Amino acid sequence: MKVSVMNVDICLPDVMIVGAAKSGTTSLYRMLSNHKSIYFPPSQKEPFYFCFQGKEPMGLDEDSKSRHIWRTEDYLSLYKDCPSEALAVDASTAYLYKFEESISHMAKLYGEKLKEVKVIILLRNPVQRAYSHYTYLVRNGFETLPFEEAIKVENIEARKERRWGFDYLGYSSYPDQVKAYIEAFPHCKILLTEDMREPVSFMKEVTDFLGIEPMEEVNEVQANPSGIPKSRFLVNVLRKNKVLKSMVNLLPEAQKHRLLDKRDAMMGKLLVKESMDAGVREDLVRYFESDILFLQKLIERDLSSWLK
Repeated sequence: MKVSVMNVDICLPDVMIVGAAKSGTTSLYRMLSNHKSIYFPPSQKEPFYFCFQGKEPMGLDEDSKSRHIWRTEDYLSLYKDCPSEALAVDASTAYLYKFEESISHMAKLYGEKLKEVKVIILLRNPVQRAYSHYTYLVRNGFETLPFEEAIKVENIEARKERRWGFDYLGYSSYPDQVKAYIEAFPHCKILLTEDMREPVSFMKEVTDFLGIEPMEEVNEVQANPSGIPKSRFLVNVLRKNKVLKSMVNLLPEAQKHRLLDKRDAMMGKLLVKESMDAGVREDLVRYFESDILFLQKLIERDLSSWLK
């Protein structure tokens, strides 16, 4: 999308995939990346630019900070090579969690063009999402607390500024987040993780919303799996091997995504899917009950299964 800023035309995303985290956004990203009419910045799924409003991130640990883009010129450079016939896409899950900052910054940069941006929100059962986020951070070596300790409000408050993902409850608190996007963007598509169980119809709904041709071939992707490592060493080899990463980054995007799909399939076999404690699950269902009932009316979808 061409936007004029100070009489200079710049290219900004036509589409925002804003979350929720651990709800299937990486799988959607990989599936859409195979479409000829979609452009993602190479090797930069989640720039997170609009969370920061052009200011250097403060307080985040160095690992988090190093992965995010906050300078406007760096963000604009991500889309300078986008073909004119393609839709430019930004898939940053923190835009849902940091909805106030993100929408405000988008409005400043897009101006009157904001209403043309299409937004996709993927939502997952908030209890399952929180636990998946927890086991994802365990997988990556960032989380050491037991789940029942990690979700205590005092622990979340003490840690969430250092790494936003530690706010397991806040990332799952959808009503205000979704309502704000619906109000700000006339073109806002709400989908559920459950919809991805039928990948062909799911992707047809996505491509229809985006106004692009249906995909000729749709393969289900199980990206970025969560779980408890059977072998920390082997998981780290797949995640952090610098030689492997440098080789992957040299590949064309389509080949890169196919290789990442295979890596994630291997990763999944190295992870244990431990069940959440039944008592903790019941507590969380009660915690999110009013959110779920509100969201059900807001998006006009039956979410009763989330209350079981």
